[in-house]
Amino acid sequence: MPVEYTSESLKEAIKTLEIKQVENEKELRLQLLNVYENLKPINILKNIARDVVTTDSLKNDITNTMTSVISGFITKKIIVGKSKNPFLKLIGVAIQFGMTTLVSKNYDIIKNYIANFINLIQEKAEEKEEEDPPQS
Repeated sequence: MPVEYTSESLKEAIKTLEIKQVENEKELRLQLLNVYENLKPINILKNIARDVVTTDSLKNDITNTMTSVISGFITKKIIVGKSKNPFLKLIGVAIQFGMTTLVSKNYDIIKNYIANFINLIQEKAEEKEEEDPPQS
Protein backbone atom coordinates (compact mmCIF):
# COMPACT_ATOMS: atom_id res chain seq x y z
CA MET A 1 0.00 0.00 0.00
CA PRO A 2 1.70 3.21 -1.16
CA VAL A 3 2.00 6.15 1.21
CA GLU A 4 -0.26 9.02 0.30
CA TYR A 5 1.04 12.50 0.84
CA THR A 6 -1.20 15.39 1.71
CA SER A 7 -0.50 18.92 0.63
CA GLU A 8 0.19 19.84 4.27
CA SER A 9 2.77 17.07 4.73
CA LEU A 10 4.46 18.06 1.45
CA LYS A 11 4.58 21.73 2.49
CA GLU A 12 6.08 20.72 5.85
CA ALA A 13 8.68 18.52 4.13
CA ILE A 14 9.58 21.40 1.77
CA LYS A 15 10.01 23.79 4.73
CA THR A 16 12.21 21.25 6.52
CA LEU A 17 14.36 20.84 3.41
CA GLU A 18 14.62 24.62 2.94
CA ILE A 19 15.79 25.04 6.55
CA LYS A 20 18.32 22.24 6.06
CA GLN A 21 19.53 23.89 2.84
CA VAL A 22 20.07 27.24 4.63
CA GLU A 23 22.01 25.49 7.42
CA ASN A 24 24.15 23.61 4.89
CA GLU A 25 24.82 26.85 3.02
CA LYS A 26 25.97 28.56 6.23
CA GLU A 27 28.23 25.64 7.07
CA LEU A 28 29.68 25.64 3.54
CA ARG A 29 30.38 29.39 3.76
CA LEU A 30 32.17 28.91 7.08
CA GLN A 31 34.29 26.12 5.63
CA LEU A 32 35.11 28.24 2.59
CA LEU A 33 36.12 31.15 4.82
CA ASN A 34 38.29 28.80 6.88
CA VAL A 35 40.01 27.46 3.75
CA TYR A 36 40.51 31.02 2.47
CA GLU A 37 42.14 32.05 5.77
CA ASN A 38 44.40 28.99 5.84
CA LEU A 39 45.58 29.59 2.28
CA LYS A 40 46.81 33.13 2.96
CA PRO A 41 50.62 33.15 2.66
CA ILE A 42 51.15 34.59 6.15
CA ASN A 43 48.99 31.87 7.69
CA ILE A 44 50.80 29.17 5.72
CA LEU A 45 54.12 30.48 7.10
CA LYS A 46 52.69 30.61 10.63
CA ASN A 47 51.49 27.01 10.35
CA ILE A 48 54.87 25.86 9.05
CA ALA A 49 56.66 27.71 11.85
CA ARG A 50 54.30 26.19 14.44
CA ASP A 51 54.93 22.71 13.02
CA VAL A 52 58.68 23.26 13.08
CA VAL A 53 58.63 24.46 16.67
CA THR A 54 56.40 21.65 17.91
CA THR A 55 58.24 18.80 16.20
CA ASP A 56 60.51 17.18 18.80
CA SER A 57 62.87 15.48 16.37
CA LEU A 58 63.37 18.72 14.47
CA LYS A 59 64.06 20.58 17.71
CA ASN A 60 66.67 17.99 18.59
CA ASP A 61 68.23 18.23 15.13
CA ILE A 62 68.42 22.02 15.32
CA THR A 63 69.91 21.86 18.82
CA ASN A 64 72.41 19.26 17.68
CA THR A 65 73.43 21.31 14.65
CA MET A 66 73.73 24.57 16.57
CA THR A 67 75.78 22.93 19.32
CA SER A 68 78.10 21.35 16.75
CA VAL A 69 78.64 24.55 14.79
CA ILE A 70 79.18 26.67 17.90
CA SER A 71 81.65 24.21 19.40
CA GLY A 72 83.58 24.12 16.12
CA PHE A 73 83.62 27.92 15.94
CA ILE A 74 84.79 28.28 19.55
CA THR A 75 87.53 25.70 19.00
CA LYS A 76 88.73 27.57 15.92
CA LYS A 77 88.76 30.87 17.82
CA ILE A 78 90.73 29.33 20.67
CA ILE A 79 93.35 27.80 18.37
CA VAL A 80 93.63 30.50 15.69
CA GLY A 81 92.68 33.59 17.66
CA LYS A 82 93.17 36.80 15.72
CA SER A 83 96.04 35.50 13.64
CA LYS A 84 96.47 36.84 10.12
CA ASN A 85 98.58 33.87 9.05
CA PRO A 86 96.74 32.15 6.14
CA PHE A 87 98.25 28.74 6.97
CA LEU A 88 97.06 28.98 10.57
CA LYS A 89 93.62 30.09 9.35
CA LEU A 90 93.45 27.07 7.05
CA ILE A 91 94.36 24.77 9.93
CA GLY A 92 91.70 26.54 12.03
CA VAL A 93 89.03 25.87 9.40
CA ALA A 94 90.02 22.21 9.26
CA ILE A 95 89.90 21.95 13.05
CA GLN A 96 86.55 23.74 13.11
CA PHE A 97 85.15 21.29 10.56
CA GLY A 98 86.55 18.32 12.46
CA MET A 99 85.19 19.51 15.79
CA THR A 100 81.76 20.22 14.28
CA THR A 101 81.67 16.72 12.80
CA LEU A 102 82.87 15.12 16.02
CA VAL A 103 80.28 16.87 18.17
CA SER A 104 77.53 16.20 15.64
CA LYS A 105 78.21 12.46 15.55
CA ASN A 106 78.57 12.12 19.34
CA TYR A 107 75.97 14.65 20.43
CA ASP A 108 73.95 12.28 22.62
CA ILE A 109 77.04 10.99 24.41
CA ILE A 110 78.31 14.51 25.03
CA LYS A 111 74.89 15.68 26.21
CA ASN A 112 74.64 12.77 28.68
CA TYR A 113 78.18 13.38 29.93
CA ILE A 114 77.44 17.07 30.57
CA ALA A 115 74.13 16.21 32.29
CA ASN A 116 75.91 13.69 34.55
CA PHE A 117 78.64 16.24 35.33
CA ILE A 118 76.04 18.86 36.30
CA ASN A 119 74.19 16.32 38.46
CA LEU A 120 77.46 15.42 40.18
CA ILE A 121 78.16 19.07 40.95
CA GLN A 122 74.64 19.53 42.33
CA GLU A 123 74.98 16.44 44.53
CA LYS A 124 78.30 17.70 45.90
CA ALA A 125 76.75 21.08 46.64
CA GLU A 126 73.81 19.44 48.43
CA GLU A 127 76.17 17.25 50.47
CA LYS A 128 78.17 20.31 51.48
CA GLU A 129 74.98 22.12 52.54
CA GLU A 130 73.97 19.12 54.67
CA GLU A 131 77.38 19.06 56.33
CA ASP A 132 77.48 22.81 56.95
CA PRO A 133 73.92 23.98 57.72
CA PRO A 134 73.49 27.75 57.49
CA GLN A 135 73.77 29.47 60.87
CA SER A 136 71.33 32.15 61.94
